[in-house]
Amino acid sequence: MAAWKVLYLEDSPLDAMLTRNALGRIGLDLDLHLAQDAVGYTAALARERYDLVISDSTVPGCQGYEALWLARQHQPQTPFIYFSGHTDELVGEAGVEAGALDVIDKRDLWRLKRTVRQLFDHAASNTEPDTLYLASRRQERLTWAVQQLMTARRMDEVAAVVRTVARELVFADGATFVLREGDRCHYLDEDALTPLWKGQSFPLTACVSGWSMLHREQVTIPDIYADARVPHDAYRPTFVQSMVMTPVRRQAPIAAIGTYWAQRYQPTTDELALLQTLADTVALALENVQLYSGLEQRVLLRTAQLEAVNRELEAFSYSVSHDLRAPLRAINGFGNLLLEDCLSVLPEDGRHYLFRICAEAARMNDQLDDLLKLFRMSAQVSQRQVVDLGVLAAECLARLRAREPGRKVTVHIAEGLKVNADPGLAASLVENLVGNAWKYTGRRADARIELGVQPDAGGNEAFYVRDNGAGFDLARATKLFAPFQRFHSDRDFPGTGIGLALCQRIVHLHGGRIWAESKLGEGATFYFTLP
Repeated sequence: MAAWKVLYLEDSPLDAMLTRNALGRIGLDLDLHLAQDAVGYTAALARERYDLVISDSTVPGCQGYEALWLARQHQPQTPFIYFSGHTDELVGEAGVEAGALDVIDKRDLWRLKRTVRQLFDHAASNTEPDTLYLASRRQERLTWAVQQLMTARRMDEVAAVVRTVARELVFADGATFVLREGDRCHYLDEDALTPLWKGQSFPLTACVSGWSMLHREQVTIPDIYADARVPHDAYRPTFVQSMVMTPVRRQAPIAAIGTYWAQRYQPTTDELALLQTLADTVALALENVQLYSGLEQRVLLRTAQLEAVNRELEAFSYSVSHDLRAPLRAINGFGNLLLEDCLSVLPEDGRHYLFRICAEAARMNDQLDDLLKLFRMSAQVSQRQVVDLGVLAAECLARLRAREPGRKVTVHIAEGLKVNADPGLAASLVENLVGNAWKYTGRRADARIELGVQPDAGGNEAFYVRDNGAGFDLARATKLFAPFQRFHSDRDFPGTGIGLALCQRIVHLHGGRIWAESKLGEGATFYFTLP
C-alpha cells in the first residue's frame, strides 16, 4: 500500500517538528511535505496530488481562509484541516462552514492524530484493493476487545474497552456505554470529540438508548433531527448528526452501546454486525462481572464466618487452658494429699479408687494439652526452610532410647530426607509418627522402625515411617486421623488419641497429604508428602 501524501503549511519549525512526531505515531505510512509560506504552498498544490492538507491559520503571505481557498482552487476534493494556535468555538464553526474537515487547536495534538487516522481509515475502506486490509484491522480490534472483555472483573474495565473499541470499529466520532438502572439509562462512560452525557441519567422513555433496550433492537439514525425518537434539545449542544444504538443482550437488555458521527452517516451492514458482535460479547462480560462480584461477596462472607469460628476457637482454647484446668488441678492436688497423708488408713478399695482418680485427672490434663496444640496449630503460619527429616528422626529416637534404655529396636533411616518445611512443625510431625512406631512395637523382641522415601502415584516424593508393631485393621480406620480415635485400649498402649490428628493438620498446612497402610499384628506404614 502506497504512503498517504500530506501537505503541511507551517512557518514555525518547532510546531512542524511536534506535528511530524505526533503523526509519525499513529501507525500509518505518511509522506509529509512541509511548506513554510504561501509561495511554497501554492507551488506544492500545483505540482502534485495530496491526500490531505493541514494548515496553520496564519503564515507569511497566507492569512485567514486563504490557505483553504487555494487548496480548493487546485485540489477541490482533498480534505483540509486547520491546525491553529488561535481557535475558539466561533472560529471552528466558521472554518467548518467554509469547507474545512475540522478546525483543531494546536494544544490538542491527540485530536489531530485521531482525525487523521480516522480519515485515512475511511479512505482505505472506500478503496477496493484495501478492503481486505480494513476488514482485517477491524477483526483484529474486535478480537482484542473480546480478549479484554473475557478477562474483565470490574465494570470500569468493561466500560474502558467498550468506549474505545466501539468508536474504532466504525470510525465514529464518539461512543457511549449506557447501563440500564431500573427505569432509567445511566451514561456510564464515553469517548468523543467533545463531552456528551457521561455521568448523566435519563428515563428509558426519554432517550434512544432506552428505546433500543425497551424494543430489544439495534437503532440506526442517519439524521438525528429527522427522527422523532431523538430528544433534539439534548443533542443540539453536541456535534452529533448521525448515530447507532446497539442493545447489550438480545433478551431483556441490560445496557446499550451508542456510536455517533459528526456528519450524516449511514453505517454499512458489516459495521452494524460488528457493533452487535461487540454488544453480545459485552453481555457475557457483564455476566462474568456479576458472577465474579457474587463470588467475591461469598468469599468475604465465608472469610468473616471463618474469622468468627477462629475467635470462638480461641475463646474455647482460653476456657480449656484456664477454666477447665483449675478443677483438674484441684482434683489432682487433693488426690495427691490423700495419697501422702491418708493412704495407710484407707481400705484396699479406697486406695484403688484414689489411684484411679489421680491417674484419670493426669490423663485428662494430657488430653487438654494435646487438644490445645491442635487448636493452636490451625492458626499457625508455616515458615519454611530446608529441614532434614532424618536428623529429626535420629534426635527423637535418641530421646526415646534414653527413656527406655533396655529396649532393643532396629532402626534404619534413609539418606537424603531433606524437605522445605517449617522446622517446628516438621519436628512435631516426625516425633508423633516415630513415637507411635516406638510405642506400638513395644511388645516385639525384634522391633524394627524405618524412615524413608519413595515416589507416590504421581511421581512425587512420599516419605514414610514403617514399623512391625501391633498394626490395626484398615477396615475400621475411616476416622484414623480424627481426634481421640484409638484402635487399642489404654491398658495396652496408652495415649490421648490426638497425635495422628496433629500429624494430618501439619501435613495439610504444608499443602500435602497423609495416609496409612496396615494389617492387624503385622505393623503399619504412614506415608506423607510435603510439597
